[in-house]
Amino acid sequence: MRRTLAFFLLLFAFNAYAEDNSTLTRPSPNQAKPAAETTKAGASALIADKLPLDILAKGTDQSGTLLSYKMKEELMASKLFALTASEKKKFVLHLQTRPEFPDRPGIASQYSIALVYQEDAGSLSYYLDQMQGQVHSESVVAEMQKILEWSYSTVKKYRYLLEE
Repeated sequence: MRRTLAFFLLLFAFNAYAEDNSTLTRPSPNQAKPAAETTKAGASALIADKLPLDILAKGTDQSGTLLSYKMKEELMASKLFALTASEKKKFVLHLQTRPEFPDRPGIASQYSIALVYQEDAGSLSYYLDQMQGQVHSESVVAEMQKILEWSYSTVKKYRYLLEE
């Protein structure tokens, strides 16, 4: 009987100790969140505000290739767009370039852009708009800004497609 009583007394003491320590790990309602959680929440909110955009480039000419690389670099640093290659809902910018004159490929490039909306990889893309232009190696940055401004204004009209 003494052993049983000692066992239950020990079990009761251990249970009280375990309950006492468990309240220390629970955050109180008035306790501030750790900085790591707030930065994670802020980063996910920032990403949620960005418009998902993927760039699919086709072409081997010098100015067109430079244009596609500069656009991807700009999108990675952008506050408006998130460069996305995922299979989720996104807008896709199809960029096709070719030399203006095939015998003199270094002079300029012609480009054609089709902007589409894609639900996922297995579904048909929805055509939204298109644009054509010409880019020289000296005017790549200016042309890139023009394309991204056009893309943002077009995507902004169709932002409702991203809603659940």
